[in-house]
Amino acid sequence: MLAKSFKQECASFVENKINLLVLFIIPLFVVILLGVELSKGVITDIPIAVINYDNSSFSRQLVEKFDQNETFKVTSYPANEQELEKLMKNSKVRAGLIIPENFYNDIASLKSPTVLMVYDGSHLSITSTAKAKATEILLTYKAGAAISQLTGRLNMSYKEAYNIAQAFQFNNRVLYNSSKSFEFFLTPVLLAGYIQSAIALTATVSVDQKIFYEEKMTRLGYASGKVLFYTLFGSLSMMICMILQIGLFNVPFKGNLMSLLILTIGLSFSVSAFCVMISSLIKNRMVCLIGGAVLFIPNSAMAGTTWPIISMPAGYQSFAMYMPFAHYANNIRDIYLKGTSLQQIIGDVSYLFVFGAVILILTELVMIIADRESEHKEVMDDDIQGNIHTGIPLDI
Repeated sequence: MLAKSFKQECASFVENKINLLVLFIIPLFVVILLGVELSKGVITDIPIAVINYDNSSFSRQLVEKFDQNETFKVTSYPANEQELEKLMKNSKVRAGLIIPENFYNDIASLKSPTVLMVYDGSHLSITSTAKAKATEILLTYKAGAAISQLTGRLNMSYKEAYNIAQAFQFNNRVLYNSSKSFEFFLTPVLLAGYIQSAIALTATVSVDQKIFYEEKMTRLGYASGKVLFYTLFGSLSMMICMILQIGLFNVPFKGNLMSLLILTIGLSFSVSAFCVMISSLIKNRMVCLIGGAVLFIPNSAMAGTTWPIISMPAGYQSFAMYMPFAHYANNIRDIYLKGTSLQQIIGDVSYLFVFGAVILILTELVMIIADRESEHKEVMDDDIQGNIHTGIPLDI
């Protein structure tokens, strides 16, 4: 029955162009869209408004430093804080620089004036980028002002003044993604998240309910054929898209394709098995589709792809680790960016295959123990009640 079921699914897949579209065609467009959308890699040209109450040559130079930096683009010069807040509320600007009155004179008088940076917290990725770069610019300018005061007031040499102003130095080094590119960080997992959802949406409607008219033992292997089909074709779709992603958009790939392939097969297997189980339990295809969508479309965010699992509540962390995608997302990043080997992630890979195997065994048991429908009772896809096969303890 396994081979027969696999062949039937192949034939159905060729006939049903929607499945072909969902599992192969749309992912190719997703590759292109993600590549173009995140092609800059880093956030630039953040619109910033400047209120310069001082308007000295020194403060204008500071404003010029912001405008010359690729992270910022000075677009507005509001007259006061109220106008700045209005611009930010209307999303005209995402940051604001407020330089106080007598800024330069207060520096010269050693009064330590305060420069205020204002950020639009409604968009945290922009805010974090703007804050990091603004801090860098202001610290550099602050050190320059201190050196100028020391050399002017105490007649120090530049080197002496520099060593006092910079009591200690520090350097930053970012490993594995030195450009801090969002493209490298997001595109592999976003693509995988979409294809996972595509597998779910196609596999959840794969079981032909007429199989339950046949004798129980002849059903053995039917679910395995479906799972095998979606495991292979889901993995194929994902590998094609990832190779195109690496080749077309120069996303760095430091690992080896075999590690990526085995990890990807593990994810496809676990997702396919779970979704075929749903399809075997629920006869109403609309309910199956909704179930697959509810479980797997939001799964990418729930499994720590953007917000890390280590920062989630302790109870949720334990729950999240049961999700197959939680054992895939960070590992695929590590294979791409760190060159992580299969041996280093063998625990997560094993979980994916064990999860899929347990679910598949349960599904095969369901296929065997479910009672046959009555001969005169039709199995209808538009059955709103979505009755489950007799003998299966679910009521949907």
